[in-house]
Amino acid sequence: MQESAENYLETILILSHNGNQVRSIDIVNELDYSKPSVSVAMKNLRSKGYITTDDNGYITLTENGRKIAERCMSGIC
Repeated sequence: MQESAENYLETILILSHNGNQVRSIDIVNELDYSKPSVSVAMKNLRSKGYITTDDNGYITLTENGRKIAERCMSGIC
């Protein structure tokens, strides 16, 4: 997995730890990336089965996505 994808997954996990639902704009604000870049990354993560998005645009890590994010947070990436 590319480091940037791992970074996105870790960011989603961190943002969701606050009990908040995560949207693409939250990732844009957290990482200071452009909206189009985050949009493309979310599409790629979704197609690989690491995240899901609901009808309101809220992002949730899948079990595989969460495992990768937690591994990265522990410094194993």
